[in-house]
Amino acid sequence: MRNQVVYGQQTLDFRVRYLASINSKVLIHVQPDQQIIIDAPTGTGMQAIKQALLKRARWVSRQQSKLAQLHRHALPRQYVSGETHWYLGKRYLLKVKISKARQPGTKLQRGMLLVTTPEQNPALIKALLHKWYLTRAEVIFSQRLAVIYPELGWVTQKPAWQLRAMKKQWGSCSPKGKLSLNPLLVKAPRPCIDYVLVHELCHLKHHNHSVEFYMLLRSQLPAWEGIKERLDNLSEQILK
Repeated sequence: MRNQVVYGQQTLDFRVRYLASINSKVLIHVQPDQQIIIDAPTGTGMQAIKQALLKRARWVSRQQSKLAQLHRHALPRQYVSGETHWYLGKRYLLKVKISKARQPGTKLQRGMLLVTTPEQNPALIKALLHKWYLTRAEVIFSQRLAVIYPELGWVTQKPAWQLRAMKKQWGSCSPKGKLSLNPLLVKAPRPCIDYVLVHELCHLKHHNHSVEFYMLLRSQLPAWEGIKERLDNLSEQILK
């Protein structure tokens, strides 16, 4: 069933997740695809949920506008020299070098992403670049986890984790405590990577998005909302 409220000339569609672990506060999220998700305590009436959304409707509308603007300017990749590609929050020029004698591959060299390929084939260049991102993600995520987890009192050892391609998520935590991380997150700035890691590590203690979860997250990252907003604003450019 579709839920919606009218804000001025705009209709805001939203989905509700009822969580028994939430005490009283209704939590509103705007996803990278502009979808509105509302977490509410079990038993909360729809009228109360709609009123909470209307109180924050101006903020929600602005967030959706920002994301829509980013989407309009996210041009499809051609995988040719001169394009820019993200890595750790910075844009790097792509340089494609055609060589049948050299081993195909990608490396960061002199401030450029240099892809060596036997032919000017966009699909092949994309695959070589993606393979490099996977390698870098393995290294960077492992390094950051090793730094972060000892600082969290509820994590006694480095958790099991894996890279997993995801279209709309940066990470997830299984019921058994295994982390899955989107390899494209390696394109984001380090503070954004750390935010996702801390977020998922918080799920080892609270496997939900309860008030307790957000209190724990805030205790470790007081400015997490600003970091999340920065990451969301980059999502259209790096989730591809």
